[in-house]
Amino acid sequence: MNAWAVIVAAGLGSYLLRVSMIGAADRFRPPARLDDAAGLVAPSAFAALAVSDIAGAALDGGALQASAPLTAAAVAVLAVARTGSAYAGMLAGLPTLWILTALTSA
Repeated sequence: MNAWAVIVAAGLGSYLLRVSMIGAADRFRPPARLDDAAGLVAPSAFAALAVSDIAGAALDGGALQASAPLTAAAVAVLAVARTGSAYAGMLAGLPTLWILTALTSA
């Protein structure tokens, strides 16, 4: 089978799967409990990424390397606590992580 045919088939399959979910959203309403829980998916995913980054940095480089993601996570938690918005946590935590990582790796 030609490589281009595989690429086109995979792209078409991915497109059809996404379109089918959009079409099904009009006909199907999830239960209220599931709809409420969906709002917690992004914060829990970011929390899992932060914890794995902190643990990986602590194992690889010790306390100095772990201080950057740990401080960024603390800044993000404070931003969310003050504003109540997960986006504020990302807007405060990510630049803190980038700056502190640049300072500690130099």
